Amino acid sequence: MNRQSSVITVMVLLLAVIPGCLQVRTTEHRIRLDKDGSGEHLLRMIDIRSDGVTDSAVAHDYRVMISSFDAGVEKEFEAKARHVVDKKLYTRGDTLFGELTYSFKEPAAVEGLRVRENELFVIVLPEREILRTNGKIKEEGGGVQRIVWDRDATRLLYVIRERTLPPSRSLAPYYRGEKQ
Repeated sequence: MNRQSSVITVMVLLLAVIPGCLQVRTTEHRIRLDKDGSGEHLLRMIDIRSDGVTDSAVAHDYRVMISSFDAGVEKEFEAKARHVVDKKLYTRGDTLFGELTYSFKEPAAVEGLRVRENELFVIVLPEREILRTNGKIKEEGGGVQRIVWDRDATRLLYVIRERTLPPSRSLAPYYRGEKQ
């Protein structure tokens, strides 16, 4: 399962009862911060997959994901002082995308974002690679990296990808209705 905090939390919220494991190849984060500390976070999950071995296991993962996405995510986010503004699933080719936009009242409520007096930062574990960011990348040792922004930054962007994924199958055909 993904180790990046934001992906884990979103996927756990969406898929709490799935016996298998969903994987997300790439995540894109676009965070807008207002002067009062509130803002909005668009989390784009690119290439949502199931590690189910059988067709029935993959289909089950998909059904539970859809059910959780449709029903439970708002309550979970509200409990953490976040408000879901928009959510959607869509495909491009053989890839399933998920987008979740939520608002927050303070930067500490943004999943995975750490706040210090003079900086904001995200920790990226060695299993992931940074594809794009508007922050500064700092090496922490052991393959761990931090993406750092000044505390007064108003736009944070970063895209990270799993270096390798275990065997898995795309959920795009299920979303398009090609498999039931």
